[in-house]
Amino acid sequence: MFSWHASVEGPDATFAQPLQTVDLSFLGGRLPPEVHVDLDECLRASLQAAENKLRPGQGSSMLTPVGVSLSASGSLNVLADYEVDFAYDDEAVDKALNNMFGEILAEAADLRCMALNYYVRMKDPTDGGGPQDVSMRRSTDWQDRTAQTPPGAVEAVTVDLEHRAGVAFAIFMPYAWQRSALIVGDLIAAPTRRQVWS
Repeated sequence: MFSWHASVEGPDATFAQPLQTVDLSFLGGRLPPEVHVDLDECLRASLQAAENKLRPGQGSSMLTPVGVSLSASGSLNVLADYEVDFAYDDEAVDKALNNMFGEILAEAADLRCMALNYYVRMKDPTDGGGPQDVSMRRSTDWQDRTAQTPPGAVEAVTVDLEHRAGVAFAIFMPYAWQRSALIVGDLIAAPTRRQVWS
């Protein structure tokens, strides 16, 4: 059953322990406790960063992709690419994600896990099942404030997660606005392939 919740404002995260809210059965129960803690920390930081961008209201801020890495010493680092032109370049999101991914690859030996988040449209999850028909949102799409979400689709944040222990998957957080308030949907997990630590 899929449901929607009001986004929590302030220093507390809406999803304080996000991995406890998703079905990770596709991992076959092979998620060691220390890996779970690392991934949970990266995911929580990524989702909270996304909610902070979304919270002021629909179309009020540039929804640029963000990366988070967890160092071997346990410190979180935020990655962003400000060199690309998000306002006018249709390929800006791809370029930024590739640049952040390159930074993560260069530092992989000194990292425990990483997360990259970006904005997508996907089939409405209230129909059941996992994420389907996912398409990445271009930053230039956000310039058109009159654009509506197509029927049967929802906006979502995708967080690609990977741990050096060999675990990789994606988390989708659908979102919408109701009377200028941000609401978020249940988190949905989906398998992906390893790209950093393979």
